Amino acid sequence: MSQADVKHNLRKLDFPACAKEALPRIETIVVSRSKQNFAIQLISEFVFMERSKDQVDIRKGPLPVSPLNSFQEFQLILVLIEYFSQPGPDATRNVVFLSLFGSNLTPQRSKILCRLVSTAVSGSVAPLLSSAGTWMQQVGCMNQPSLEVAQSLVSDFITFSRKTSEQFKQLPMVAPHFAANLMTTVADLYMNEQNSALTPPPDALLDIFTEWISENPSLCLASQQPLALPSGAIAMPVVTPLAGLLRWAVLAPMFSNRISYSNLHLWLLQTMLQIVNSGPPTALNAQHVAQMVTQLQAYVARLQTDNVEPTKDAAYQKSVERLAQAVQVAIKVNCMYGNIPQLLCTLETLPPHPLMTMVIKANKTV
Repeated sequence: MSQADVKHNLRKLDFPACAKEALPRIETIVVSRSKQNFAIQLISEFVFMERSKDQVDIRKGPLPVSPLNSFQEFQLILVLIEYFSQPGPDATRNVVFLSLFGSNLTPQRSKILCRLVSTAVSGSVAPLLSSAGTWMQQVGCMNQPSLEVAQSLVSDFITFSRKTSEQFKQLPMVAPHFAANLMTTVADLYMNEQNSALTPPPDALLDIFTEWISENPSLCLASQQPLALPSGAIAMPVVTPLAGLLRWAVLAPMFSNRISYSNLHLWLLQTMLQIVNSGPPTALNAQHVAQMVTQLQAYVARLQTDNVEPTKDAAYQKSVERLAQAVQVAIKVNCMYGNIPQLLCTLETLPPHPLMTMVIKANKTV
C-alpha cells in the first residue's frame, strides 16, 4: 500500500480511531528504520492532529488546524495507554515512545505527555512507565522536557494532593528504572545552585524519596540498567539521582532541621557502600559534587557579612560534615568518576573543617 493510500484510509476515520489505527503502522515503520519522514507525518496528522492550513480532504474539505480539545486529549491518552499496555518487545515500545515524544516537544505534545505519564502512574501501567523512563534518559533527565514531566507529577501527586496516593508511593516496585530517573530529574528542580535562592522540596516529596531509598538502597542505581533499544541505537549517558539528592542533604542544614534530610543522607551513604564496581565508576560525577561548593561559599559570605565565624555556625559545620562524609565514601568504594583531584582542590577553598581537612589530605594522592 502506498503512502498516499495509507493516509487516505486513515483520513476516512474519525478521531481517535485514526490514532488507534495509525500506531501499529508507525510501529512497523520506526522499527524497520525506513521511511522515517513518513512516520513523522503519520504521528503529526493522525495521532496529534497537527494539520497545516493547506491540507484538504476530498470528502471532508479543509482539515481543522485547531489543537486537540481536552476531551480529545483524554481520548488520545486512553488510546496510548492501551497501545503501550499490549504485549510486545520493550525495545519496540521504547522506540515508538521516543518517536511520539522527541526532545523538541510542542506545547501540546508536552501537555499530553505530562497527562499520559500522570495517568500511567495513577494506573500503575508498568510498560508505559518503563518506556517513559527510557525516554527521560535518552532526552536527558535534566533537560527541559524531562523537567516538565517531573514538575507535572510533583504538582499532581504532591503539591495539589491532600494525601500522597499509594500508586505514587509504590512507583519503585512498579517501574524502578522510571522511579530512579524521576528522582534524578526532580532533584534538579530543588536546591539547585543555578537559582538565586535555595528552594527546598515539598516535605511530602522529601519523605517519599527517603522512604523509597530506605526500602531499597539500590534504587538510585536502577537507572544504570541496560536500556531496551533497537539494534544500532546509542544509549545516552546515565546520571543517577545520587548527586542531586546529596545536594539536598548537604545544603539542608542551612535552612532546615528536618530529620528527613539526615535520614536521606544516611541512606545515600548506604547506597554508595553497596556499590561493587566491576569496571570504571559511573554512579557519581565529581563535577556535580563540586557544584555544591558554590552554595556553601555563598552561605559563608552571608555569615561573614553578619560577622559570624563559619567555624562557630552549627548549620555550616553540619553541611560540610555531610559533604566530607559523602566524598570519602564515594572515593573509598570507587563510585565517583571525573576529575577527583580538581574536586579536592575546590573543597580546599572552603573554610577549614576538621573532617573535610582529613578527607582532602587522605585522598590528595588519589
